[in-house]
Amino acid sequence: MSSIDNNSSEAPNYMLTRNGRSQRADNICQRLAFLCHDLRTFTGNAEAARRLDGSLRAHFLGPPYLSEADAEYARGRDQRTLRGAGHPEHAPSSDAKQSSEGGSPQTLGAYLEECVAKVMAARKAKGADNDEGGASRDLVLCTSHDLAPLLQEACGSTRQHFETRAFKDAYKRWEKEVRKAGQKGKGAG
Repeated sequence: MSSIDNNSSEAPNYMLTRNGRSQRADNICQRLAFLCHDLRTFTGNAEAARRLDGSLRAHFLGPPYLSEADAEYARGRDQRTLRGAGHPEHAPSSDAKQSSEGGSPQTLGAYLEECVAKVMAARKAKGADNDEGGASRDLVLCTSHDLAPLLQEACGSTRQHFETRAFKDAYKRWEKEVRKAGQKGKGAG
């Protein structure tokens, strides 16, 4: 198994970490935090831009951030699972975290689709009010200002999390692994 494949689903899902998440959910949230960081910094980070440009999945939920299996797992999990139910720092806030039909929590996939639709509807409405044809300019989803905060909220990561030494060190290690895996992939082709 290569070092980049440490997000495989082989880890037992029943084991809980300190924050109340399963090891798999914890690993997925860490990788989603890496994605958020890339989404926020790609204009000044050529490697982040390259990774994002190479991602072919909706909301970038796939390689190099998540394996296909982990991306499916993440999209299908409710936010309490991703946040770590029962822990205040990961507890869902009151806004838009419940399914529209009932009281059950939304999955990550449903949450992202719903929130992106709301952002786009607001932009469309704003453009319709603009006589100068601003609708075409405003109908763009900004990865830094729109998508990154949604992913961050879904996983319960605070802005301060991205400033910690532990996050920065983990991000550097992950970047190195991705770079190494990319070089292996180029040599094999």
